[in-house]
Amino acid sequence: MIVFIYHFSSLGLGASAVYIFFMLSGFWLHRMWNERYALTRHPYLTFIVSRIWRLAPVMMLVSLITITLLPLLGVPVDLVFSAHPAHLILSSTFLIGYSWMAYLPVLPAWSLDIEMQFYMMAPLLSALIVLPRGRRAVLAIALVSSLAFGLFAPDMHAILPKYIFFFVLGMVCAEQDWRPSAPLAATSAGVVVAVVLVTLIAPWRGIMIRGAAPVDLYEFNPLFNIVLSLACLPLAIYTTALKSDDTDRMMGDMSYIIYLLHWVTTPWFGSIKGPFTARLMVAGASFALVPGFAWLIWKFWDRPINRLRAQWVASRLEGPRSAFTTRLRAVSRSDFPIPDNRVPVHPAGRPRNPRPADSAASLPPRHPAGPALGSDPSGA
Repeated sequence: MIVFIYHFSSLGLGASAVYIFFMLSGFWLHRMWNERYALTRHPYLTFIVSRIWRLAPVMMLVSLITITLLPLLGVPVDLVFSAHPAHLILSSTFLIGYSWMAYLPVLPAWSLDIEMQFYMMAPLLSALIVLPRGRRAVLAIALVSSLAFGLFAPDMHAILPKYIFFFVLGMVCAEQDWRPSAPLAATSAGVVVAVVLVTLIAPWRGIMIRGAAPVDLYEFNPLFNIVLSLACLPLAIYTTALKSDDTDRMMGDMSYIIYLLHWVTTPWFGSIKGPFTARLMVAGASFALVPGFAWLIWKFWDRPINRLRAQWVASRLEGPRSAFTTRLRAVSRSDFPIPDNRVPVHPAGRPRNPRPADSAASLPPRHPAGPALGSDPSGA
């Protein structure tokens, strides 16, 4: 909804919402890969097919709706179809390359292109992040990459290296099992709200207010959005541990649909040249119509297709965690594992009591499929 508001106002906050989404995406993808997809037959293939299956149906339907309505809202037909037909069809289905079209019928989908690029690398990144040394190296490289592209290629926005730090930061939070406390999450929310409100009334509010001719301060808006998204990280990660019900899951699914569908109403809003009240009425109608149509798409299109996808992924589960992933988890506990034939030593120098050979018999049997898999808002 923040992106929705961004496209209907002068508040330059849309990028921060996208960066938070990238961090949460990295968080959930790392967990899903290690707890679910790594347990399937042909894990990488299953993962990629599942991710496309999750995103493509809504993207294809919204694209069809958008390219049908845009000419009726005054956008020239030759502009809507300026891309090569094959490029338009393939990128609207598989998402890769969507940002490289001359005109994006569904402009917010540029981030889905970045998201799909991340999906292709996520399993490798996840395997490296499990290792302590790999985790530090990947985080450092990702930071350097994002800084380099942000400073020296700011206009090149359609490639993963520019945004990879946000994804990797979310993955590291998942691997570290970081659980921000409620007070820290509240502080995070308070800081974000305070910064926005203070900026709105301060002399430097031009850093956040965009328009037809934004003041020079607006050139710092990208940096402002980065800081804002990082300040919001504790709150975002805190929400991942909260219990969700069917309504929460529905809202999570609908947020993706609204994110794409709202764009078709922006030409209507932009075409209004009358008084402010007229534009306000159009904005109000858009805010009422888009969620309503999004619910219909979720109810009769997205949810049934997503259930089929989830059933397909479940049918490919093989049970115990792969030996490779198990070994990585073991190594991640220590850079110097103790050989089996040595007695572990307490940090103070006293030998630890080795576990009796038959002590495992007294432990309750573990389910062969491992721990129960939790749900997540991205629809694993």
